[in-house]
Amino acid sequence: MNAQFPVDERRGADEVAIEAPALSEVVSSSESEGRSSPPELTTRQRQILALLQAGKVNKEIASELGIGVGTVKQHVVALFKRLNVHNRTMAASRGMSLLQSAQHESSVMVSDGLLERRPCIVLSIALPDEVDRQAVRLLHGVLAALAYDHDALFLARKGNAGDLIFGVQRVTEFDLIKALQTAYAIHCDIARQFPELTGVMRGGITAGLAVASMKRFGGWSGEAVASAAIASARALAHGAPAGRIAVGREALELMQAFGIGQGQDASRFLSFSSLDSLLWTGERSSFVLIGRHSELSVLESALRESALGNGQLVCLRAEAGMGKSRLCREIYSSCQRVGGVLHFFHGQPDFLGDSQDVSNSTAGLLHSVNEVAGVLRSTPLKLPELVIVDDFHLLNQEKQCLLWAAAVDARSNGRMVVFSARRFVEPVPASAKLVQLVKLSRDELSALAGVVLDQNADTLPPNGIECLVDKAAGVPLFAVELAKCRGDWKKALSLMIVVCSRLDNLNLDRRLLNAVARNSGKALLKDVASALGENVGNLRPNLDLAVASGVVSEGPDGRLSIAHPLLRQLIEYLDME
Repeated sequence: MNAQFPVDERRGADEVAIEAPALSEVVSSSESEGRSSPPELTTRQRQILALLQAGKVNKEIASELGIGVGTVKQHVVALFKRLNVHNRTMAASRGMSLLQSAQHESSVMVSDGLLERRPCIVLSIALPDEVDRQAVRLLHGVLAALAYDHDALFLARKGNAGDLIFGVQRVTEFDLIKALQTAYAIHCDIARQFPELTGVMRGGITAGLAVASMKRFGGWSGEAVASAAIASARALAHGAPAGRIAVGREALELMQAFGIGQGQDASRFLSFSSLDSLLWTGERSSFVLIGRHSELSVLESALRESALGNGQLVCLRAEAGMGKSRLCREIYSSCQRVGGVLHFFHGQPDFLGDSQDVSNSTAGLLHSVNEVAGVLRSTPLKLPELVIVDDFHLLNQEKQCLLWAAAVDARSNGRMVVFSARRFVEPVPASAKLVQLVKLSRDELSALAGVVLDQNADTLPPNGIECLVDKAAGVPLFAVELAKCRGDWKKALSLMIVVCSRLDNLNLDRRLLNAVARNSGKALLKDVASALGENVGNLRPNLDLAVASGVVSEGPDGRLSIAHPLLRQLIEYLDME
């Protein structure tokens, strides 16, 4: 695809060429001498291994691969023997290095570099022109250290200022809250050594798209990055009042989209000292629940059973954007209506703290996982008592194990426990009810989009709803965000961040994805290999991983396509080559 660089972005961009040492991604034959050879896996075993890593159970694996559950079990047993492991968790861990090795081996013949658009957050911090040089060195040192901690890029520049770019190395839904926390950490470090500067330091933060040179399997190549957002963040910092950080319109919209600082003043100018009070919930705008009748029926039945003292453990599983949090809120309201006792926690990654209590009475209160486990294990005073842990997958494995054990105890005490996650790494207890959220129907998506449009007093052109539903293809988040931007998904930066985050986490072959996206539904693997100048055998493991991850579909005739229409458009748009 010969994508053109947008004229307005190019004119406003700050281009920074940065030299970096070349780091080999491939072990040479001389270096590998004496090492034991990894076990060879069949194509089917590699597919099943990737699905095990994604947390799929046998029934789901059978459905995705179009084979029987019994056949899956036979393959899993054979896979365990080949990997010399005893359970699914060990297989997933042992197999990660094997799949990555297969990826790297298949890329030996091709240069890693490619040019991509990337959603990014830019933070710019500036001290006054006349300050002690030691303070400037401290600022640059802190920026460099925090860039390392948060996988950001540090751009040192002349003068008493510096910039950090989040999202180029790896896009995450936490990049904006990371940038805000980074600004607070800089404020604290400056305050400790130069307290007189905290009242005159200025900052700017905004969001946008960067164009960066990327490695084939993810990560910045270290060669170049350009973004109009860099100049915008610097301009915001220059115009900010002393002692404050100016928040650009795009960043304010993302704060609302990801539930950052909910209920607090969404001012354009924030004091540095107030940034530590900004919490992340990941909760988007909530609309009336449409569809999900069968899933809600399971939850409400479990709630009735728990009211009788028959404890329940329900696990909601689905990828991002399928409505897990919305369903959690619905059963929360159901329990509230019958006078039940309620606890609602959001799991969070380690750098944000363990979990956040978002119950009405304790909004924003942070808890350790040990405290959450204590709630689960305590004796209930009244039934029904509902404990929800949303975004369970964001907790590390040790914390997840602790909560699994506590949830089993809570069930025996009559409580109802709901864990919501994109995937469950640990085996789900046999006593748990596993609810997999499926795609919404076209009629349900159309109704949901209509609600969003009505709430925003907006309309679409003729056939606009039909086009929107086609692009959303069963995913409620896509329908909501497309409706908000009147079908122009390129304006939905928060949606782009969610999708790019998913792709980055999968570590798939970007050149393969780009080639398939450009010829979706038409090309065979041999055609893609020919276009990339590669051997079919080398590309096969990369394709298997992409298929197992649900990003690429391989039809009965061998023709390849990107599994979701909006994902195909996004991959094409990101590719600048």
